[in-house]
Amino acid sequence: MNIYGYESAESELIGLQEITLQVSIDELNELIEFMKNTLLLMREHENFGSEHFKDFAVNKSLGMPDIIISK
Repeated sequence: MNIYGYESAESELIGLQEITLQVSIDELNELIEFMKNTLLLMREHENFGSEHFKDFAVNKSLGMPDIIISK
């Protein structure tokens, strides 16, 4: 597994050694459901590209960071 991220919207993509997610129970449940759904898509589609949490999330908030899962 590789982890990448941006320091800000204007910065370059960099590799990260660690991430911390500060979430509520509801947010964590939604993130788990997103990951389960993404796992199913990865299993079903050999040419899986990526999925964005912002596209999946029901409770979107302004300025919410995106989580992207790719193969």
